[in-house]
Amino acid sequence: MSRTGDAPKTMHAAIEKLRTTLDRPRHGVDGSVERARRLAALTDRLETRHGYTSDHTAAVSRLAVAIGKRLGLRQDELANVELGALLHDVGKLEVPETILGKATSLNELEWRAMRRHVESGERLLHRVVDLPAVLGIVRWHHERWDGAGYPDGKRGDQIPLAARIVAVADAFQAMTERRPYRSRRSEKAALEEIRRNAGTQFDPSCVNALGDVMRAGASE
Repeated sequence: MSRTGDAPKTMHAAIEKLRTTLDRPRHGVDGSVERARRLAALTDRLETRHGYTSDHTAAVSRLAVAIGKRLGLRQDELANVELGALLHDVGKLEVPETILGKATSLNELEWRAMRRHVESGERLLHRVVDLPAVLGIVRWHHERWDGAGYPDGKRGDQIPLAARIVAVADAFQAMTERRPYRSRRSEKAALEEIRRNAGTQFDPSCVNALGDVMRAGASE
């Protein structure tokens, strides 16, 4: 699976797609153009502040949509997955630079600050859009299948499927990317780690779908 340099274009295309969606009367959203403009501004800030983040979120979005297709999601559900994945880390706008760029492991206080990005992201986006499925992805993509995740300790099917999909895609992409505090893993090693955590951290059906996506990609 290749990671290209067109992440900003991908994210801005999704923003334009969201603007069109918000303009539709069926969503009942007032001031949709202004809200979409504010969302674009948030995403621009994220891209500018963390160059790696825009690449990461675009890759997570592509992979999450591929997993969703394997699971038989409808087009409207896939659109929510795509947008939620692109915006899942927007709450990191409120995480200090010293934490985001730290080259060593985070201490407990720093982890607490980092974990708050899911609630920060939901709060930031709630001011901009009225799309509960997308907000749910942003808030719950770090919940765990066994209930040991955050911020709400949801477990199993209590976690929306879209958030479970993004959790798998996010973890896989993170492991295959270099970070300040560790080197990247191979896609094979990352998939093996994801599989070891199926049924504890991750929804087994999403893990199986990831495996299908990877096999399909390898055969292309």
